[in-house]
Amino acid sequence: MVHPLIIAHRGFSAERPENTISSFDHAIENGFDLLELDVHLSADGVLVVMHDEKVDRTTDGTGFLKSMSFEQISRLDAGSWFRSTDEISYTGEIVPSLEKFLSLYASKAHVFIEIKSLEEQLVIKLKDLLGIYDLIPEVLSEQIDIPGVSIISFSRTQISLSAQYMPNVGHGLLVIQPTKEDIDFCVDNQIKGLFPNINFLSSELTELAKSNSLHIGVWGAASVEDLALISDYEVLGVTVDWPLDAKKYFQGKI
Repeated sequence: MVHPLIIAHRGFSAERPENTISSFDHAIENGFDLLELDVHLSADGVLVVMHDEKVDRTTDGTGFLKSMSFEQISRLDAGSWFRSTDEISYTGEIVPSLEKFLSLYASKAHVFIEIKSLEEQLVIKLKDLLGIYDLIPEVLSEQIDIPGVSIISFSRTQISLSAQYMPNVGHGLLVIQPTKEDIDFCVDNQIKGLFPNINFLSSELTELAKSNSLHIGVWGAASVEDLALISDYEVLGVTVDWPLDAKKYFQGKI
């Protein structure tokens, strides 16, 4: 059996504060060079690596990220909220910009960039930044190249816009429960990946996606046991908070 690729969700977020340099470093140091992250746009137009639209959950600040300048965001503590099993403190972790992330990892990883906020300007700035780091290929690759980038989103508007601006970059539509309409949308908009929640795979839809040359990747596994849900399907990748446990599972060590 060919095992799916293991994508480190917001870095190694089970053991480090999500979407921080320590989390991405920990993934790389453990041999996981497929990294997923989320981007929003700050009030002054900086691409910011954070999942939520508000800073409250993962920093010591409050408020909407889009209403804050990046200088304000960069002063926040993005690590002290995290409680690790080894009782190490991550106080002082910063919220990175996407540019900071790329300066560290663009040459050594494939990054799955999830567009979170809905400004068209985000897509334009993302294209410009990826161009600076030579991450827009001349021809669309069918492989997950390293270095390389894929762009994903739940927003149909943003993912179709991004695919128009960057047709040679791989794109994927995130969904909860996949439908034929989702597959048709991907085909119509030259989007090569469909990424449903792991709990909602079905033979009918995975076969339909495959017949339309779509790659399937899954997210939402709450535990290692959930990985059994994909055993009957041909899945390209799985995004998890605990990549080491996933690796051991696929190796038959758990």
